[in-house]
Amino acid sequence: MVMVFGETTTKANVNYEKIVRDTCRGIGFTSPDVGLDADNCKMLVNIEQQSPDIAQGVDGNLTKKPEEIGAGDQGHMFRYATDETPELMPLTHVLATKLGAKLTEVRKNKTCPWLGPDGETQVTVEYMNDGGAMVPIRVHTVLISTQHDETAQNEQIAADLKEHLDNVSAN
Repeated sequence: MVMVFGETTTKANVNYEKIVRDTCRGIGFTSPDVGLDADNCKMLVNIEQQSPDIAQGVDGNLTKKPEEIGAGDQGHMFRYATDETPELMPLTHVLATKLGAKLTEVRKNKTCPWLGPDGETQVTVEYMNDGGAMVPIRVHTVLISTQHDETAQNEQIAADLKEHLDNVSAN
């Protein structure tokens, strides 16, 4: 089941169900065997008009001065910048995101045909205090949990992931 809820301000006629089904299909959720069948899953969609209070802060962003622009209602954010990476994001976040992207790539290009569309990455970095600044000194742990078909053996999974994801770096 897929549930889509929220608020938006638009005059467009948006077919949310088609967008969600196309997206799920593109990700690889194409049968119950991988956890979701994009074409046959139940879908609940309830998108309403955006709250007037939020809309007031966002409307007219193209004509407002920068200090007058509201951010709207956001869901995923980081509240600081760091010089650990060129993206100014924490090294753990950048590495985990790049590993996830590479995992998707080797699944979609069939390099690892046993991969399913559901996966998680976690990176733990060891830091040292250098005069009050926390400096990354090494990647301590990389954890990848990924959906796979029943034929894949743990040894094959570990070897393939090491071979194809080992060159992921923050640069």
